[in-house]
This record gives sequence, C-alpha cells and structure tokens, in this order.
Amino acid sequence: MRIMFKTCLAAALLAGTTATQACNEVVLIIPDFTVTDAFVQDPAEKVDILLVVDNSCSMLAEQDKLSEEFEAFTEFFLVADTDFHIGITTTDMEVEAGRLVGDPPIITRTTPDPAAVFRENVLVGAEGSGFEKGIQAAWSALSPTLTSGPNAGFYREEAALSVIFVSDEDDGSNYPVHQWLDAFWDLKGQRNRDMFTASALTGVHEVTNQPAPCGETGEDPFEGARDAPRYWELVNETHGVIRSICGDDFNGLVGDIGLAVSGLRDRFYLSQEPRDPTALEVIIFLPGTADFNGDGTELPPEGIDGEYLWVYETAADDHWIRFIDTDVLPPIGARMTVTYEGR
Repeated sequence: MRIMFKTCLAAALLAGTTATQACNEVVLIIPDFTVTDAFVQDPAEKVDILLVVDNSCSMLAEQDKLSEEFEAFTEFFLVADTDFHIGITTTDMEVEAGRLVGDPPIITRTTPDPAAVFRENVLVGAEGSGFEKGIQAAWSALSPTLTSGPNAGFYREEAALSVIFVSDEDDGSNYPVHQWLDAFWDLKGQRNRDMFTASALTGVHEVTNQPAPCGETGEDPFEGARDAPRYWELVNETHGVIRSICGDDFNGLVGDIGLAVSGLRDRFYLSQEPRDPTALEVIIFLPGTADFNGDGTELPPEGIDGEYLWVYETAADDHWIRFIDTDVLPPIGARMTVTYEGR
C-alpha cells in the first residue's frame, strides 16, 4: 500500500529554498498485510430447491432438454448425502402464481422413481403468460400464504434454500432486484445469507456468462434467448451458477448448477484481493490422513498426484480458487487454508 502526500512548505524550510523549488512528492510505503482464509467442505444436510420454469410459448424445446437431466442434477446430492426437496413452479403469475405443479408436487429422496416424477413435473407446457415474472413467482411460492396452503411441506426453515430460474426471457417482476434479494435473505436471516442461492439457465453468453442474447438466427421468432441482466444480478449477488440456455447439451450445465445447489464446493471465495495471485499458499487437511490434525499438506496448483488441481480466478470484486475436476473435490470434512498478501 502506498500513501502519497505533498511536503512543499516543510521541505522549503529545511532546505532554505522556496516552496516551489522544494515541492515534491513523498511516498510512505506501508507493508502489505498477510491474510489467511479458512474453509471447510461442509455441505448443508438439508436443501430446498425451487425450479421456476418459463412456460411461455417459446420454451417447449428447453423443457424437453431439462426433463432428461435429473441424474446430472442430483449427482452431487447423492455424494453429499443431502436431504432434498425439489419443487417446480412457473414464471406465470396469472395462473400458477407460485403454486407447485405436478403429482406429487414435492420430490424427495424417498419419492418412488424421482427421476420419472421430475421429468413429468418439469414439462410445464407453453401456454403461460408472455410476461414472465420468475423472481416474483419464486417469492410467491415461498410466501406464508402458499407454504401454509398449496405448497405446504416444501419449505423448511432449517434447510438451505436454492432457487433456479429456467427462462429464455429476462425477469419482468416489479421492483429492483436488490429489494427481492433482501426479501429472500430475510427468510433465513440477514446473518445467514449463505443459506440462500439463486442460479439460472437463461440468456447469457455461452463463454463469458455475461448477459447477452443467444441462439437467435432471425428465422424463428421463438428461437434463442434474450439477455437476462436481472437474473444475472440475482445469481451474481448470491454466488450461484448461471449458464446459457442456448447450449445444445444441458447435461454439463445442469450438473454445474446441481453442484452449487448440493452445497459441495468447487469454489472457495477469498476475503481479500491477493497482491500476487501466483504466491497463494494453499494447505489442505484431508480426513483420514496423518496430517489432518497436524500441519496439513501443501497443495500446489498442479494438485497431489494429479488430484485436487486448482486455479485462481477473479471477476468484478470477487476472488476465488476453483478446483478444476469436479469428480475430485475436497471431500466432506476436509479443511483448507489459503494464505496470501492482501492489498
């Protein structure tokens, strides 16, 4: 850190010169500070997952692709042994207005043939309103009016909450996104913000994941998706996952979202911006090893014997390390520290 200030008059008095001659810049150098961030791979035991699926006239193909991806979506729930509730509603605030659809409307680990139920429930049709209000529909689904009525049994106060939006249009709900975000955070308490995440399959660039139209050719008015800055903002603020709905294969996209929802982490967010990202010191404490209760094991970016490879990434004001292979994430119960010089 450098603090610069002028010393014109003082320098002039000491040197016996004029202020103009002596005026210069003095740089005070303050050493950078050392930061150690600590993490535990500790997924939530319970999670309530609400899918808000666009049921307007342009969404049939996307619903078909989504309906085949239950196994990809729940893969990490099984790894984490998560007690999950999955409910589905639509972006239509004129008909469903947040009510869960399907029979049964709540999918759990004990639901007979949950994959078949998911495939059926997620096919919400294409006769819904063209004024998509996904965020408002999500809030309505979680409101006391519905959780004590048609949606009873879905929402659990002690469970983590994840809302997933699937739409080829941006959200058209009233009010700024930050007001909705505060309302969702209030459900779990402002001190428990990490218990709520939002994710989305919607109109973003397939590489950058920034809001952008995609898949439009001009030949079919229902083809492709429009940019979705409101969904992007909600997802970004909650460290969720956003992917392009225009991808041909939903397996990887839905798997990424499933990983985020399960509570297993492939990304570990740093509290400060590293002065030198190449000098990060990562120590991992693996359960079942001699070093778990000792000094841990140094983990270089290339991993240990080819496992636990990681990379430093940054976007906007966020900085994190990401484990590259989601098949080999730090196991449940693993601890990790990341030490670096902050700015």
